[in-house]
Amino acid sequence: MPQPPPAKRERLAASASVAIDTAAAGEEGQLMNPRIQARVVDAMKAFNITEGKDAGLPKVAIKVSELGGDAIGWSYTIDVRHGSDQAISGGSLRGECVDCIEKELVEKVGTDARLALQQLRVYIDEYNAKVDADNKQAEAAATPTTSDAAATPGAPAAVNGPGSDASPMHPLCKAGIGLMAAGVVGIGVGVGLAVLPDRQLDPNIGYEFRSTTLPGYVTLGIGGAAALAGVALFVVGHRKSGPRRPRSYPASARVWSGCSGPAASDTLRGRG
Repeated sequence: MPQPPPAKRERLAASASVAIDTAAAGEEGQLMNPRIQARVVDAMKAFNITEGKDAGLPKVAIKVSELGGDAIGWSYTIDVRHGSDQAISGGSLRGECVDCIEKELVEKVGTDARLALQQLRVYIDEYNAKVDADNKQAEAAATPTTSDAAATPGAPAAVNGPGSDASPMHPLCKAGIGLMAAGVVGIGVGVGLAVLPDRQLDPNIGYEFRSTTLPGYVTLGIGGAAALAGVALFVVGHRKSGPRRPRSYPASARVWSGCSGPAASDTLRGRG
């Protein structure tokens, strides 16, 4: 009986839901909530991530609370999750803004949210690369081989062609594809951070700026190294997955190998 095609895993859309909780931020909570929302959405656009509402999408949760007691300021948490209560790798940040105004808090939360969203972009690309590799492996496993076709009554005869002996992708090739994808994303993010102009923290203070040039160069270097490592792994895996060819020898070598021994030496002496 022919087997039904395997169910394919769905790729993860480049989208995320955003939930901002400022109920414990005091009187300024209602004012800072839409401003933080706008900063987060702008950061998402920088990494080609859209805002969505589906339950299966990654979730960006931000909570702002007053420090309490005699302290003036706020504390905040940023968590990026997908499918579990635990945050993704690099997607959980904590911070405080002591003796600062609401505008400074929004600026600080927006900067840290950009770092968390950068990790979300990497997570989405790696997730989709693994889904594509798993789907290809499932399709290859479900494809009937020559022996299966011969054992099934009424099944059409298998066609022996150049591509009939294709083997599943080597694990090193899969790892190489994942690294290349992550490297390309890192290069894009690094270029984006490097070209961003310096931002003035406060219009009234002209000498305090925030620069993303150095983090951009670091991310660019890491992305380039990851891409090169991915290419190397893919090449090694491709070579290991290829079929081994039998070693061939020249006709003269095969003739002389059959003439080794005392008879061959006597013949040579006779010719001399």
